[in-house]
Amino acid sequence: MRRPPRLASALAPLALAAGIVLATPLSGSAATQPGPGFPPRYTAPYIETWRPGSSLTEAQQATGLQYFTLAFVISDGGCNGAFDGTTSVTNEGWQAAVNRLRAGGGDVITSFGGGAGTELARVCDSVDSLKAAYRRVIDALNLTMVDFDIEGAALSDTASVDLRNHALADLQREYAAVGRTLSVHYTLPVNPDGLSPESVRLLQNAKKQGVTISVVNIMTMDYGPDLNMGRVATTAADGLYEQMVKIWPEKSSAELWGMQGNTPMIGVNDATNEVFSTEDARVLVNYANDKGIQLLAFWSVGRDQACSTDGLLATTCSGTPQQPADFSHLLTRPRPRPAPDWRPSHCAGLGVAQVSCGGPLGPPVGRTPVSSPGQDGRALWGGQCQSGWNRSVWSRPMVWCRGPVGH
Repeated sequence: MRRPPRLASALAPLALAAGIVLATPLSGSAATQPGPGFPPRYTAPYIETWRPGSSLTEAQQATGLQYFTLAFVISDGGCNGAFDGTTSVTNEGWQAAVNRLRAGGGDVITSFGGGAGTELARVCDSVDSLKAAYRRVIDALNLTMVDFDIEGAALSDTASVDLRNHALADLQREYAAVGRTLSVHYTLPVNPDGLSPESVRLLQNAKKQGVTISVVNIMTMDYGPDLNMGRVATTAADGLYEQMVKIWPEKSSAELWGMQGNTPMIGVNDATNEVFSTEDARVLVNYANDKGIQLLAFWSVGRDQACSTDGLLATTCSGTPQQPADFSHLLTRPRPRPAPDWRPSHCAGLGVAQVSCGGPLGPPVGRTPVSSPGQDGRALWGGQCQSGWNRSVWSRPMVWCRGPVGH
């Protein structure tokens, strides 16, 4: 994915159109607070780090999303990573914005590389120096997930591919030794039928070096021909799956689909005959939910609003008909249903069949209450609850009866 030129923040009009009052400047600290982590399936669009850190807060307020991918960390001219190659990863604005997102239950992935600038593995001259450069970023932002967007010349640079994978394998082992998890994503260009041979070799090298890859994220964009973009996003994923079967034959089908990510460029692509529409987003999210794909993302959250003219390629709008934040909403993954909130104080003495409190499901009917509660406050199974009793208890305090086999 490309790194755009520096412009004034595009998120301000998106936030204002959504009726959001933009955040005041944030204060930061030397290192961000740890994040809560990620659910099994999530949406984490790319947000450009050449913008100020406040743009992350604005994006969250405007879209309602909880997870974002910070793009990109690249070389600052030497073996040191910086946002867009110029802004320190300890920048107060960005650190405070990440803290604020995490305090609300969200989290960030940080992406290294991209379509412009220089990824650190092409600058650092040893495994140790590269590990140190990655570690500075990981520790400054308290990251548990890192993404590597490898494309163009970086993809064919086999020396840097090997060096990067060696460093990542070492880092995963070293963090694991102190009880920390480091999940590695690879974001790669894709054809309508799957990855190029270069991308496959990169993944094979990662496995050989001992890297545990959590996500293979394909950039479903910029193919060249005029294509049905929603449909091709799914055929590319089908092709990737077949390639992953050969790389990781020891994994189950569900595990392999759960390692996939899919990242379209919303609206008008760099190949301007290609347009990823809101209808394409519906096709992709339905497919992803059906297959169990782990990650959906898009390029980029700053473009998630209409342009003044349809068909325009721009860094600040999509060029396709839409309302503000349409793609953010359409590509949002369903949140996992919370487990029932069992509290004995809610249910003690009710004299009913085994009960659970605070759950999302309605009570079954046709069960009869019993008189002796169990020691933990739950009543023992003893027949059937009368439907009228069920309705009464359901209203206070949201209790339903459960039989011994999962009613």
